[in-house]
Amino acid sequence: LAHVLSAYSRLPLELLDAPDGAAGATTSRLLELRCQAYPEPSWAYHFDVETRFFFYARTTPNTIATAFAGHAMLDAHQAGGGAEPLGAALGAASFFLRRVGLTEAPGERGYFGYFPGDGTPIHNASLLAASLLARLSPLAGSDNCGAEMAAAAHAAVSYGLDHQRDDGSWPYAEGDLGAWVDGFHTGYVLDALAECQGALGDPRIDEARERGLRFYRDRLLLEDGTPRYFSDSTHPIDGQSAAQAIRSFALAGRTKPEWLETAWRSYEYAVANLRRSDGAFAFQRTRLWTNRIAHVRWVQAPMLEALSVLLDAAERAEHPGVDRGVSR
Repeated sequence: LAHVLSAYSRLPLELLDAPDGAAGATTSRLLELRCQAYPEPSWAYHFDVETRFFFYARTTPNTIATAFAGHAMLDAHQAGGGAEPLGAALGAASFFLRRVGLTEAPGERGYFGYFPGDGTPIHNASLLAASLLARLSPLAGSDNCGAEMAAAAHAAVSYGLDHQRDDGSWPYAEGDLGAWVDGFHTGYVLDALAECQGALGDPRIDEARERGLRFYRDRLLLEDGTPRYFSDSTHPIDGQSAAQAIRSFALAGRTKPEWLETAWRSYEYAVANLRRSDGAFAFQRTRLWTNRIAHVRWVQAPMLEALSVLLDAAERAEHPGVDRGVSR
């Protein structure tokens, strides 16, 4: 729903198979689905989760879901959605500051954990939280902890930049358990840094993001736009990996046309090889067979939002200088 709301906020309604008021209805539904564990707006998955790092229940709000929902609320506000979604976004930022907080690594700047009480250094989670704080900091003002938001975002960005590898990549997490590099989490990191750069103006971000984009293009995509799942293996070819490549390179293409060309190659691959006859996108292609299930949360919603970013970037390239509204 957060991905869909961001797409609704970015695209002209006539391009969507959606009735008038769809964005407002999606905002309301997303607010209804917030967690009840904390007074601040926060979101969880609707299932229990166990990974190689930790277990958390469906009642536990996590950084990823809350960051996407918070960004969507801010997108809806910027698209004319009024004060309610802005209040929800500010509340999500307060959740990060008050309930998750920065974990201070010895001798380093802090980073955000995955959920309240967690201190696992997972780069995409930390930077997604930082990106929401960075976007909101100029809107919050002193009454709503704008300076505190900016300071926390700066700290998390500094931690992330300090841990970028020499080849331009980021591991999923620090430590042996999280040493792998994959496509869509790399995209999360790069998109989060783009948001932070726009709001914080940290001069280090541009160079780090450029190196990260080159790694993404050279090691996580094939020449024809095929998304590789990991930096050292291609399969399974995943629908969300394709969507994220489109989004990340389209976002970068707003300032550098070469990245927009990469986004189009990823798009062309996805349409030719993952798109079903009904318009949905398949879940995964393995070496031997294709899983064509149309998972809404894993593929369709991220792809819808990715295509909205691509269309927006293409129209910005065609009509430079025209105010397109929602920045992200």
